[in-house]
Amino acid sequence: MDESERTITRRDFLKATLAAAAFSAGLGLASEEKEASAISEGTETVCGIIGSGGQGQNLMSHALRIPGVRFAAVCDIYPPNLEKGLELAGQGAASCADYRKLLERKDIQAVIIATPLHLHAPMSIDALDAGKQVFCEKTMARTIDQCKEMVRAVRRTRGILQVGHQRRYNPLYRHALDLIKEGAIGRITHIRAAWHRNGSWRRAVPDPKYERLLNWRLYRKSSGGLMTELGSHAFDVVNWFLGEVPSSVVAMGGIDYWKDGREVEDNVEVIYEYPGGVKAIYSSITSNAHDGAYEQIMGDQGIIVLTEYSGLLFREEKAEALPWGAFAHKQTEKGKEAIVLDSTATKKREQKPGEAIGAAEATKDAYSLELEAFFNSVHTRRKPLCDVEAGLRSAVTALRANEAIRSDRKLSFPADLFLA
Repeated sequence: MDESERTITRRDFLKATLAAAAFSAGLGLASEEKEASAISEGTETVCGIIGSGGQGQNLMSHALRIPGVRFAAVCDIYPPNLEKGLELAGQGAASCADYRKLLERKDIQAVIIATPLHLHAPMSIDALDAGKQVFCEKTMARTIDQCKEMVRAVRRTRGILQVGHQRRYNPLYRHALDLIKEGAIGRITHIRAAWHRNGSWRRAVPDPKYERLLNWRLYRKSSGGLMTELGSHAFDVVNWFLGEVPSSVVAMGGIDYWKDGREVEDNVEVIYEYPGGVKAIYSSITSNAHDGAYEQIMGDQGIIVLTEYSGLLFREEKAEALPWGAFAHKQTEKGKEAIVLDSTATKKREQKPGEAIGAAEATKDAYSLELEAFFNSVHTRRKPLCDVEAGLRSAVTALRANEAIRSDRKLSFPADLFLA
């Protein structure tokens, strides 16, 4: 493992070098993991997109904001999605229903794969074998064996494969990790995460022949359900923040609310145990949206509460005051004072409290930042932050929970599950 993936240990946060720190402007991206975010001027990246449905269009829209990025071909087997993808790609883009035709094009350097989960592995492997660099949406694949095949394909071809866990590129999450490493919440003991929605997850189907294609998330042959589509985001963060993978999992779930022929659970409740006794609890339901989506990282000195767009740090009553606490922007939540996380500022002694750095990154969302990082990797051959090894760990974590739900027993994580 590299330095960024090792077990996180508490640092002495009261060192004199941080005594005058100004929290409210943060560190930006973690220095040991920082990736270039700006493509060199004049650099062109010729892309293909395989799967131009909702998420594919989202990724295309963000990619096209990056200077030099051009889509030469669009592939989708559902005509309305193909048409929308071509509109985004613009004049001159070719269309195809067979992704292998796209991979035959010599001008295409990079491929974005945003297809149903069960197609990720074969398409990614074929793209790598064709000499393309690959951005593959999460979760990495539908089975652990498929994930391992993808890892081996990257090694064999020496290609680039980045997995679309965009929270790794979110400056807010990177800033939270810096603070955790510095001891702002002390020793992590528990983590709680959730993604709650109120909706069936079912899409309207204009013709019954498209049911399995458009509602692929609802069927086991093509989907891992709530754990791969939503839970994998949370546990990519947990594994990353802890620098560990889980040692065991116990879980339950069922098809208890939406009696509509689906084959995957409409609710899951999961508890993981990590080395050292850290417990991580995850809940995903489809019948109440009040809690929304969040991760709560709990330590014996405080808690960090994260969403995609906001972060708060609450200190425990017994915790000593942080040396930079007087400079921090604060707000009250449920009667408790919280420090507001801001990834755009600095702790450098010579700068004024709240003076921003990394402001350019802060104005971009995580999708833009992860795609900029991918295209940089295409040209520099630098290993992505969220590479196949990180993707494998996150996928195994999510897929093993499904096994625990369906076997109705506690399961361990043998070390070889994470090895390819």
